Amino acid sequence: MKDKIIDIIVKACGDESVRSNLDVDLIEKDMLDSLALINLISMLEDEFDIEIQPTTINPNTWKSVNKIIDLVENIKGEWLYGRNK
Repeated sequence: MKDKIIDIIVKACGDESVRSNLDVDLIEKDMLDSLALINLISMLEDEFDIEIQPTTINPNTWKSVNKIIDLVENIKGEWLYGRNK
């Protein structure tokens, strides 16, 4: 799952360099703007069959690849175990 999430982030950011530093601040480095963020959320929802409510997610979650991976894995885990009904 991690590799697929990274692939999606790379596609949304349009920058392969995120693969080399999973803790780079995507927002500070201008790799992820508001339009790219919307696109990223949509791609993650479609790929993993999850629902992400951006207003309920801490904005810092979108700052790094590792934080986004954690978010998706946590949401997917909640869906798999029936906590998001």
